[in-house]
Amino acid sequence: MKRDIRSERGIAPAGPTGAPDLLAQARKVLEEAYGSDGQLARVALHLIDCAADVSALLSREDGLEAAREALGSARSAVVAATAAVRVVHDEARA
Repeated sequence: MKRDIRSERGIAPAGPTGAPDLLAQARKVLEEAYGSDGQLARVALHLIDCAADVSALLSREDGLEAAREALGSARSAVVAATAAVRVVHDEARA
C-alpha cells in the first residue's frame, strides 16, 4: 500500500491552483517587479524555476528516477542560494 504523506501530515490537496500555477505566478510577479538584471533577482528566479521543476517531477510516477532529478534541482537551488548569500554578505561588508 502506498503511503499518502500529504494526508498523514495534514496537508490539504493543492486544488485547482496547484504548486506549478502558484510558482508561475510568483515568477511572473518577481520578473515584472525586479526584472532579471540584478544577481539577486536572477537567483530568486532560478530558485522558483528549481521549485517548479521539483513540483513537476514529484507528480510523475517513475519514483526513483524522478527523485534523482528532483535532487539535482534541489542541489542547483542550494548552490544558487549559497552564492547569493555570499554576494549579499560581501556587499554588506564593503
